[in-house]
Amino acid sequence: MTAITPHFDHIFARHAERPALGCLGASFSYAELQARVAAIVLQLRTDGLGAGDRVGLHLSRGPDLIAALLACLHEGLCFVPLEPEFPLDRLQGIADDACLHRIIQDEQPLRSLAPSLRLRPGLADMPEPRVLDDQLPAYMMFTSGSTGKPKGVVIGRAALSNFLDAATRRVGIGPDTRWLFTTTPAFDISLLEMLGPLWVGGYVEVVCAPAHKDPVALLQLLDSRPDLNTLQATPAFWRMLLKAGWQGREGLTALCGGEALDATLAARLSVSVGQLWNCYGPTEATVWSMMAQVEQPLADHGVRLKQSLDGYRHWVLDENGNDIGPGGEGELCIEGVSLAQGYWQRSDLSEQAFISWQGRRLYRTGDRVRRIGDDEFQYLGRRDDQIKLRGFRIELGEIEANLRRIEGVQDAAVRLLGKGDEACLVGYVETRGEGAPGRVQIRRALHLSLPHYMVPSRIVLLDSLPKTPSGKIDRKRLPEPV
Repeated sequence: MTAITPHFDHIFARHAERPALGCLGASFSYAELQARVAAIVLQLRTDGLGAGDRVGLHLSRGPDLIAALLACLHEGLCFVPLEPEFPLDRLQGIADDACLHRIIQDEQPLRSLAPSLRLRPGLADMPEPRVLDDQLPAYMMFTSGSTGKPKGVVIGRAALSNFLDAATRRVGIGPDTRWLFTTTPAFDISLLEMLGPLWVGGYVEVVCAPAHKDPVALLQLLDSRPDLNTLQATPAFWRMLLKAGWQGREGLTALCGGEALDATLAARLSVSVGQLWNCYGPTEATVWSMMAQVEQPLADHGVRLKQSLDGYRHWVLDENGNDIGPGGEGELCIEGVSLAQGYWQRSDLSEQAFISWQGRRLYRTGDRVRRIGDDEFQYLGRRDDQIKLRGFRIELGEIEANLRRIEGVQDAAVRLLGKGDEACLVGYVETRGEGAPGRVQIRRALHLSLPHYMVPSRIVLLDSLPKTPSGKIDRKRLPEPV
């Protein structure tokens, strides 16, 4: 197993004069990046932070975000990404729940969180590395929770290093790779964009906000930078680029994941790029667990999930825990060294999701699949109320819980309507009493506690929600919004 800190130290020394990352026209060599990482390491040590401590990364998109992340890995700190665009109350709630020792922020942050550690400018020589346990947590990624509260997924250093090693070898990432970093750090696939190229001596181009989600700005950047040859995104993001007029790029390595890749989009992308890779994996298994190149024409079952990364194995189990053979349907479960250590301070959830099966530790994904063959599967949908929208994992129960907390709301239900670019969240709200909130008030209240992608784009007010004979919400009878 490759240890993270010695590996990066070796890469930085070997590629010292090569460009490591760029942003807004500026470029930094591996030696310059290491000097910045070293300055942050010294600041962390001066502040008394040590291996195993948890720190938040509340930083704007830029070189310091990657430098701070590398500094945390160097010191054995567990970093927690805190997306600056998310509501402050939500971020502070995550910080409190994670019991963060410090929250690393820009020197002059637009919004402040506590307990804060402001990054100071400067460069330094890298101090001697500490001896670190490879089982220490590397990071904690908070995802949507069905109880109305985000839950922290704890990923160990050994799990992260195995993934980076397996993913870069699978896709053929190397020193000539020049990767465009566009994803929010709150989405774990961003770790492959930030760390994958640096793992092998490649180059990362950081797209700053708000250009990272502006299709016109991204098209201009791609047109002006023919050297950029790798881009990872969700199907929704790829559709956005194509809709904006992107004509593709010969030789581009395109990675697609986060939600199901449909055959129509796969066909369009396949003829627009050099290589198209379909990626699958939950946060609990460290980013991706399967990565396969898409080849045309597609098989009868469309774009399949296949080709487990080294260190991973996938099983399909029925309701009784029996292994299902080719042609059978069941729940996809993952085994391997890159599984999460569990959920932060949620042993109940950890015991439900991470199970012991025939002497193996498996993660139950909640995804229904049909086994096509050995290490090849067809995605069929979810076993629960979890959905994917624009690549983000969302528990509908979390949105419903936040709706019910709004004064004047009696009950609420949320569902996803439409597919592809037309997909949207619809909230059904049953209000009570005089002065009940209207649609605008409800949406404003949700924006104070939920990130933008979890706020329903449509709110339907009802005198009462349809119920089943047992008194539960009858979701099949929720009306279509007018």
